[in-house]
Amino acid sequence: MKGMIPVGKWVAVGAIAVTIAGCNKANSEVNQSVITPVKLVEIPNLLDSRYDTFIANIDATNRAAMSFQVAGEIEKVDVRMGSSVKKGEPLAWLDPTDYQLAYDAKNAEYALAKTAYQRAVALHAKSLISVDTYDQSETAYKAAKAAFEQAKTDLAYTQITAPFDGVVSLIFSKEHQVVGSNQPILNVIDNQILDVVFAIPVSYAEQYGLDHIESSSFNVVMDSHQHLAIPAKFKEISTQPDSDTNSYTASLSFQRPTNLNLLPGMTAQVQLLNEKRFAKVDIASSAWISRDGDHGQLFKFDKQQQVITAVDVTLDAQGNVISGLNEGDLIVQAGVENLVAGQHVKAWTKEGGI
Repeated sequence: MKGMIPVGKWVAVGAIAVTIAGCNKANSEVNQSVITPVKLVEIPNLLDSRYDTFIANIDATNRAAMSFQVAGEIEKVDVRMGSSVKKGEPLAWLDPTDYQLAYDAKNAEYALAKTAYQRAVALHAKSLISVDTYDQSETAYKAAKAAFEQAKTDLAYTQITAPFDGVVSLIFSKEHQVVGSNQPILNVIDNQILDVVFAIPVSYAEQYGLDHIESSSFNVVMDSHQHLAIPAKFKEISTQPDSDTNSYTASLSFQRPTNLNLLPGMTAQVQLLNEKRFAKVDIASSAWISRDGDHGQLFKFDKQQQVITAVDVTLDAQGNVISGLNEGDLIVQAGVENLVAGQHVKAWTKEGGI
């Protein structure tokens, strides 16, 4: 009949409709299974932003320039530069021959004078010798004793011993070299307790005050071991700035970690914990959902749930985050305009990590 669609065509139309519906359902399922990748940034240790950093150099707290107190020919130097030494350990000797002979001679003279004096004491007590004779015997005894003690000291001065536990930093003389008294032979430093010396600009001291610097907490970070922060104690600071550098010189002391071989002259960084500085984080402009005055909103990624949530943060006058985030938080860094709170996302990755 006119105006009616044959049954065969209805079947075809129905098949097409079912097919289209099936495709739409499949597409819908595919779209629902697509999880948006997002670029993330991890919030660092907020305490780090409160540290002021200064370039520094390591120095020895205790050092000794060792020399012989008498002249002579060096017989032996028993250490090398870099050798570890213990307090009282012999380090170098002079040829003791002449000093040993002088010691033996003075010892004999002293023994003879002592015997004569003891006899004079006994005779004087019995009034068998005059006072003048007694006085001469006493004077000779005292002079012989003094000469013997000097010879004994000179003989001991032919040996250099370590004044403390430490390491030999420099050696100036060699074996068989003739040296004078007090001529430098070697240097010993204590490398267990070390100093670190650094410069503080006058502008910094004017802003925070010298009292603030003295009462602060410090860490020392070696250039060769930047992962390790070594606690240090304030030692001293100059009260007048250096006219050439326009800065004050300050020093700290610290205990050397047993696993580090640190020596004077090595470079480091001093970290001064500035209690007057807020902990803050600089966030890229592309990460902000909203930002107005001292408040803002960001998306934080939950590793466990694989979703993002909006977090409120507080800003300082420069736009840095001073509260609302914690170390290790993952913040969506870009594309926030296309995201909603509660949305399932995944970390966008490339070779080498996030």
